[in-house]
Amino acid sequence: SPLTFVVPGPIASAPAEAGAKMQALMGMFGGAAKKYTGSFSNTNKPVEAEKHYLRPAPGGGGEGQVHMLIMAIDYKQTKSPLTCSMDGHNMEKLAEACNISDCVAMYELDCQKEKVIESIEAIGARCGENDYIVFYYSGHGTSIADQDGDEADGKDEAFCFINEEGQVTSKTLLRDDDFAALVARVTPPTARILIMSDCCHSGTIADLSKDVWGTREVVSISGCLDEQTSGDMGRGGICTHSVLLSVDRLQDAGTSDYSVGMLYNITLNFDDKVFNSAQNITIQCNSSVTPDKIAWPLTPQKEYVAPLTALAAKKGVKPQVPDAPTGSSDAPAAPAAESMDLDPEALAALGINPQLVQFVNTTGIVESLGAQDLVKKGLDLFQKTGGSKACAIQ
Repeated sequence: SPLTFVVPGPIASAPAEAGAKMQALMGMFGGAAKKYTGSFSNTNKPVEAEKHYLRPAPGGGGEGQVHMLIMAIDYKQTKSPLTCSMDGHNMEKLAEACNISDCVAMYELDCQKEKVIESIEAIGARCGENDYIVFYYSGHGTSIADQDGDEADGKDEAFCFINEEGQVTSKTLLRDDDFAALVARVTPPTARILIMSDCCHSGTIADLSKDVWGTREVVSISGCLDEQTSGDMGRGGICTHSVLLSVDRLQDAGTSDYSVGMLYNITLNFDDKVFNSAQNITIQCNSSVTPDKIAWPLTPQKEYVAPLTALAAKKGVKPQVPDAPTGSSDAPAAPAAESMDLDPEALAALGINPQLVQFVNTTGIVESLGAQDLVKKGLDLFQKTGGSKACAIQ
């Protein structure tokens, strides 16, 4: 029997109207209304998602512009390479679909600490009072000794940038305290800021509990908790692909105006149902905002298809209605979705090395073990390891 994987599809079956699709989304992923004080943090559970903001995003009919800085590093010169440039290029395509004219993408040797700081200062200088800045980082993250006593675990988190030789050293790390101070220094007090980090040790990498953020509305979505490592699939990070699938499905529902909370809730569902991921996707907000009170800024203004949706369509999948969100007591017993054959191209899209595919095909291990047993063993290993690769610095 062929190897298969499950791809959830559109929220409502055709020919349902866009309004009905969005209503279905709210029913499944709306979360529960709660009151929060101080900064907000949530790990792997649905949040309040109904729109409670006064300023829609520019793509949803609001004022202002969206500025975007993409940083993605493959670490080709190190012993711990990743495939993060795929994440970066995928985010560039999303930015293009969202008609974002101010999008700066930095890869490999562009991502030296000094150059990144200069880019953050430059994009901050272009940010107006009603604007968004989206910071997207895909790469290694690490934990280092806390320098000011603000971390409960005694460790700061840091982005792992590189030097001119492509190596990660203690001098190339950008500590979360320094990142927060830098962004707050160069952005207006009314700015809206989204920080997306698909890297390990990233749960509190934006330090949103700090007073330095002031009245800015700041949200961080990260690939895992501080003590976890983020999954790299060989064709991009799990968190990134889950976000892209969510944007795709929300466009299918006919909406371009929804909260960060809505996007986060659907992202959790894809992380769980498509990738069967052992990592947690974390959302944090500073004290000025909660996930329902800030609009999601990356809404396509033209047709957008997520990479894995495009792969599924190429393979002839006819997706059906997805499960209820992660953490919901109303989740059905089994997902209503189709499956598709995994040829080498599809396996590679799921992060299985093409050389391994060739090895499997030539050794006959599939026939001797059985395809379904092979998949089960692979998923068991994936969950035990978190689907990750070792960090450059531990």
